[in-house]
Amino acid sequence: MEMRGIGCLCLLVALLACPGWSDIINGSFETGDFTGWLDQETRGVAEVVPGGTDGAWMAQMTLQGYYLPPPRDGDFGAALVGVFQDLEVPVDARFLLFDAWVDGFGVGYAHLPCTGLSETIITATQPTTSAIPVSDVAGQDCTFVFYGRDYEVGSNHVYLDNVRFTDIPEPGTLALCATGALAVCALGRAV
Repeated sequence: MEMRGIGCLCLLVALLACPGWSDIINGSFETGDFTGWLDQETRGVAEVVPGGTDGAWMAQMTLQGYYLPPPRDGDFGAALVGVFQDLEVPVDARFLLFDAWVDGFGVGYAHLPCTGLSETIITATQPTTSAIPVSDVAGQDCTFVFYGRDYEVGSNHVYLDNVRFTDIPEPGTLALCATGALAVCALGRAV
């Protein structure tokens, strides 16, 4: 293999293997409990259960009943179930990523009030990665708030897993970068 091919291969491996970092305590609920998190339960239950996108553990908010207007500034109102964590946004972080989904008539909400952005609304019924931009608040203390709210009487669920900071925006962007790196390698060979 010539030197250019080795360089392209190293670039591709670096792009694909570049992990996000995590300054979130127990962001994948790997301890099997809410270590590092605070939970608030009103007409429902927050618990860590087996499963999740990595097959180990995830947070499950079981919603039971009705809802009232959404919480403000991290305070939870009646009929809401959620978890939150105080954290410092890493200086080089660009995004806070998390996997979330719902079943039944539950709706999930994720919020990082220090960003000044509106809440991220979770309605996907399959695990979906969402991103909150954090580069404007890098180095600041924030509170990540995730809660579920119920729109129907009954037992509905909202799920959270793999909360992490990263400098990589989304898996799709990483794939696009890798495709570009391959194209550069292919052009280099053709020339």
